[in-house]
Amino acid sequence: MAPLTKSDFKDGSRLESILAFAAKLERTLRQTVNSLPSLNDALYHNIQSIELVSASAAATKSRELDDRGTTIWNLTSKHKENGSLWDILALTRAFASLLIDRAQQLQSGETASQAPTFRNHRVFGLTTAIDDIRVFKITLKATRWCLDRRQPGVTEQIIERAAFYERRLQRISALDDSAMGLVATSRRLRNEYHILRIALEWRRGRLDLADIWLTRLGHESIVPDAAVVEHLADALFEIGRDQAKRQHCESALTWLERAHNVFAVHDQGNLSTDASALKSSLRHCLVHTLLKERCEENKQKAWNIIQELENEGENTVAVSMLKLQVLALDFSTAQDYFDVLVQVIRQIHLSDINLRTVLHHIHELKRRNARLTHTALVSLISERLLAMEQIVWIEKTVITLVWNCATSLDLAEMTDQLEALLNEVASVPNSAFSASATHAAQLVCVLSRKIYPARVSLGDGKLTYTKLMTRRIETAYSHGDYEQADSWCRLALHRIFGKSGESNIGKLQRKRMLCAIGRSDFATCREIRHQMSKSAQGDSSTQYLLYKVALRCHDADLATESLDRISKVREDDSRLLYACVLEAQKGGSRRQVVRALSAVYDSSTCATTPDLHLPTLLRYLARNVKICKWRADTPRLIARLLFDELDSQHAQSLECIDELCKVFEGGT
Repeated sequence: MAPLTKSDFKDGSRLESILAFAAKLERTLRQTVNSLPSLNDALYHNIQSIELVSASAAATKSRELDDRGTTIWNLTSKHKENGSLWDILALTRAFASLLIDRAQQLQSGETASQAPTFRNHRVFGLTTAIDDIRVFKITLKATRWCLDRRQPGVTEQIIERAAFYERRLQRISALDDSAMGLVATSRRLRNEYHILRIALEWRRGRLDLADIWLTRLGHESIVPDAAVVEHLADALFEIGRDQAKRQHCESALTWLERAHNVFAVHDQGNLSTDASALKSSLRHCLVHTLLKERCEENKQKAWNIIQELENEGENTVAVSMLKLQVLALDFSTAQDYFDVLVQVIRQIHLSDINLRTVLHHIHELKRRNARLTHTALVSLISERLLAMEQIVWIEKTVITLVWNCATSLDLAEMTDQLEALLNEVASVPNSAFSASATHAAQLVCVLSRKIYPARVSLGDGKLTYTKLMTRRIETAYSHGDYEQADSWCRLALHRIFGKSGESNIGKLQRKRMLCAIGRSDFATCREIRHQMSKSAQGDSSTQYLLYKVALRCHDADLATESLDRISKVREDDSRLLYACVLEAQKGGSRRQVVRALSAVYDSSTCATTPDLHLPTLLRYLARNVKICKWRADTPRLIARLLFDELDSQHAQSLECIDELCKVFEGGT
């Protein structure tokens, strides 16, 4: 035995320190495992120190190194379900594997620098091969743990030790037939080693080297072991998915198709449940990536993969979603798109995210066929949402339904069906829509530009909706379709929208009054007015509409009452009074023209009206009642009109004389 040197004493001290730390680590794993993270720095230090211990200094400690390493390894296995300790457990397993590896080197009498030999393979070679396989297996497991926990430095150190055993086990074929089981195990572990090499090079950003290691592996001829096939497919899948996230579609397709081919060339009968789930996820990711590159070839590949999924009995919501993505590329498949979407609606587990996904596909269907969209939305509400009583989800879907009808000319007449559905929704407990949702739904009946309802934010009250429901009302009204305009108003006034606010309700009720006036249905107009709240009834706009009704019904008392109420309202201008003058003139009643002009004259705001010029209006009226002197002031014009009324055979002379006296008294 060679004499000890100073370096041997230094190495011996380092070795004793490592063994002391191993004993402490073992106690921590047995007693206070939650304090394990406090040893993080010490673990890093000792992992680096193991390689510095010389063989001569550790010659007598091989058994202790192996025992300590094995014990620590087994203890970490007991805690591997504790997710909060995974990072530190990865380092602990790396430390344990290096202890066992160092012991194996000392016991076999060979180091990484020595060429593998199998002298007397019946005894020494067979035993060494068994021990090497054991250590190789532990080293590979430690490598995988560190790789998964993003420990690049430690991973590279351990995988170099694995490379040593991979080279030694290449000669295992020199053993006789009694070692055939070891040969198969060796081949499987060497395949695992190559797979880890591929994954490591990917993590290092060296896909070129990963490609080389894959070529060395020759995955079409690997051991037909379910675990190896799963690990290889998983590694290739992770690389492809990472490339897809980075928008490197061409590279992603290459790696994903390689992973897909791994399953294609190996028997699927022995795959585990996890492998089946991996295969399904791989295919879904491959379809998504294929559809990013919009070309007919990729579309056909994606469709073939979907057919594979269906043929294997995987007819799930996820497969239906993939179908929708493929069908979305073809505008000529509205019925097919609808059929698949209805399947999704009936099968999907509803959540906020899933509902948004369904509504997204409903928007896609809207671009193809509005009637099918209506059917899909009714199915979603009636078959799924009403039973769940999720009012927020119902709000979003009903608003989308109203939007679909309001923006589709061929659905404009479906207000009765909409009202029936709203009645069904109203039967749900606490179904009254929130103020923001009510505002959105009513505005959907009204605005002037077309926009998707997804632009509406019901949470913060800031509606960027374009009032489509109001647009539908205004469009129908402007085209003289008063029945349809009134139907949309009634829809917007449904009790489910009770939180829309008194002002909005009043505006819609006045629009209904206008529709009734347009149809000359004055009885309905009066009925609508009686349904209004007190404040809405007293509103000057409502009184103006009543004034119009009174003129058309020749109801002088109602006309006078409405005109008096309009006159008493203090507003910034007297535009409604001027409008009353015009309405009276249009109705051909000089008496009502006189009353309206008197109200204008008596109004204190008429002289300050910025956008209406009184002499111009009088000039217009004078021309129409054949009064020639258009420069006359207001009292003179009123007097002339009163004289014209006296000439009429239907005039109430005494009242006209009284009015003339008032005018003359005012003139003095």
